[in-house]
Amino acid sequence: MRISSYGIIAVCLVIIAVALAGCTFNKTIGTTTTSSGSSGSSSSSGQSSSASATAATCPAVTAATSWTGDWDAFASHNFCDDLRKAFYPPSTDNPDPWTGVRGNGVGITLPITFTQTACDVTGSAKIKETGCPITFTGTVDKTGALSGTWKAYCDISFESTSTAGNPTSDNGVFNLNMEPGGSTFIGEMMHNDPDSMQSKPKECPNGNSNFVGKRG
Repeated sequence: MRISSYGIIAVCLVIIAVALAGCTFNKTIGTTTTSSGSSGSSSSSGQSSSASATAATCPAVTAATSWTGDWDAFASHNFCDDLRKAFYPPSTDNPDPWTGVRGNGVGITLPITFTQTACDVTGSAKIKETGCPITFTGTVDKTGALSGTWKAYCDISFESTSTAGNPTSDNGVFNLNMEPGGSTFIGEMMHNDPDSMQSKPKECPNGNSNFVGKRG
């Protein structure tokens, strides 16, 4: 059977069309792969930028700004107590304000060791009066303030006038500010139970100084 010249031309056109479709398909896959690769590269760059931003959210760690070190600390059982008096200048009536505050019998003495890595801080302490261990876990913000949570292996009482007699707790929150010279801190340590959180704004809304410390 003879095939006309028109038939031969039609077959050739079909073959060429199939070949061109294959090339287009392969190029599309290649473009998709390349695009995906580029997208992955951009994502990695974004993650690096995010990590850099996170690392820059606290002050550069220097000898004056680092929380790392041993601290002699004291926390009053009354979360409304103002212990800034521990750093008052000595006077005839009160020759050693720090010792006077610690010896008032209404708090716990806490020799603490803090370790700071970037913006993260961990701490360990033992209550001098009982030997009870306490751990601290916190983060330093852009102002240099340290805040986080504490966990004790015993029950501790932090109370104000209205919360007196409430059950004690073995965990809570803390917030600390270091003075510019880096040798002392002042802040608060308390339970994070609903009763305390509701009582504090009523009794001492500006209270934030029942927890003080100085470098050992």
